[in-house]
Amino acid sequence: MADIFMAIQNQADVAMSSINGELIVVLVARDGFFQTQQPVQLRTAMALFLNIPARDYTIVARHPDLTPTEARYDIGLAETAVFGIRFIYNEPDRRLLRIDTQMRFFS
Repeated sequence: MADIFMAIQNQADVAMSSINGELIVVLVARDGFFQTQQPVQLRTAMALFLNIPARDYTIVARHPDLTPTEARYDIGLAETAVFGIRFIYNEPDRRLLRIDTQMRFFS
């Protein structure tokens, strides 16, 4: 089983959990169908998906006031992977700047 750690941050690397009082939602999709979803945590702007089966997935950050409203990243998870992903936004413009990723493997 694999784990996904997801964070939403602004251009100053500060947690950005909500816009206009509405939390950003993170979804995990496979083959075009959403497998699971959850809002980011209010204080840390993180979402954790633990014990995910090893497969190909799309990670989606969604909020109607962001540009784009859905930011996506495709990954292939191995059985022992821990995958970290950060969606980084320009907070004043509410625009996606970049997506940073890191993957580690444990035995």
